[in-house]
Amino acid sequence: MASGKKQIRYRPVKNRRKEPAPLRYSPVFTGCPAVELAIQRLYQAGDAERENRFWALIKGLNYALQMQTQVLVPVQLSPGGQRSQFSWAGSPIPAQRAEGLPFWVITTPKGQKMLPVFTKPEEADGNPATLGLPVVQLPFQQVLEDALGREDWTGLVVNPWGRSAALDKSIMRGLVYARGGEDTPGEAETRRGQELAGQGKWEEAEPLFATAAALDYPEGIRRLAECYDRGLGIPKDRRKALSLWKKAAARGDVLAQVALGDRYGAGTARTPGDPGKALMAYRKARSMAEMDMDITSWPVVCLRLAQTEASSTDTDRMVRLLAEAIHGLNLLSREEKDEAVERELRTAVREMQAYIRKTYAGTAGLPERMKELEAQVNIESLHLS
Repeated sequence: MASGKKQIRYRPVKNRRKEPAPLRYSPVFTGCPAVELAIQRLYQAGDAERENRFWALIKGLNYALQMQTQVLVPVQLSPGGQRSQFSWAGSPIPAQRAEGLPFWVITTPKGQKMLPVFTKPEEADGNPATLGLPVVQLPFQQVLEDALGREDWTGLVVNPWGRSAALDKSIMRGLVYARGGEDTPGEAETRRGQELAGQGKWEEAEPLFATAAALDYPEGIRRLAECYDRGLGIPKDRRKALSLWKKAAARGDVLAQVALGDRYGAGTARTPGDPGKALMAYRKARSMAEMDMDITSWPVVCLRLAQTEASSTDTDRMVRLLAEAIHGLNLLSREEKDEAVERELRTAVREMQAYIRKTYAGTAGLPERMKELEAQVNIESLHLS
């Protein structure tokens, strides 16, 4: 007998024709590469490396929060859950329509209840237990906060059906409520110098960077190198800039290592560019960044690898790297005024535009894909030609 209550029907997703690589950065499209990489490295680590790899995982999760990453969470449409032969993961229920639906949790043999989250559809479809469950796409930050609010849940598990990472509530609290520690020597000077540089006051910013460099603060050394390289607030001296970049890179500054790759690739008036040497520098930057994920550096590394390594070998990977770079740089540019960040963002968007035009040339999908990119980034603010 009809109850008179309107019932919502959700259509499962069947196999679809494979289309060119998507543009957006999210679990449905490109996954959460930093988290997936950190989990993979944790499983590959020996006993001596496990502690360092664990902290690399924590940094990867923190980076996912910085990137405002979204994850897929299974939900139940009925008290007993719903099973079917279809995958729901490729087209998740909109968050607003999933309000009020209970999450589906895993109960361990010891009686612990863990909330499973997935970084991409393939992970959600990795076991019959969740293959037939609908999923909702939610911000990772929100999922952590919701899980912390449930006293009957033990924690959260990322990608439980393969290489997984289980997070207890102490780890989750650390991720959600972490606060920055005290400034290290040179950090405050660098921060103030960057504020002045954002206002174009390089004559005032450069002495602050020099002070930070004298205190051996890696970012301060890199910022001072940029002043010498471009003649900002100080006479141009490209040899001095190169020396400072090497010093900062040796102290672990990823963007200084990227700058070395840029210099090797561009060459000088006397020395031609060396693409091979540049690529090796970018790969070294990747190795450095993989253990210390951060939104200020990893998107730039993604962009360089997309431009060099992936552009000629793996187009799908190139687009995933570009999507991550655009997403991260766009978020970063909204938080702080930094000419270097905006310059990198313009480059990433141009690369993506070139890919879209080439892939969809002469098709009806070109305008639609360009609108997707415009919706993701405020194109007008980038002053693209």
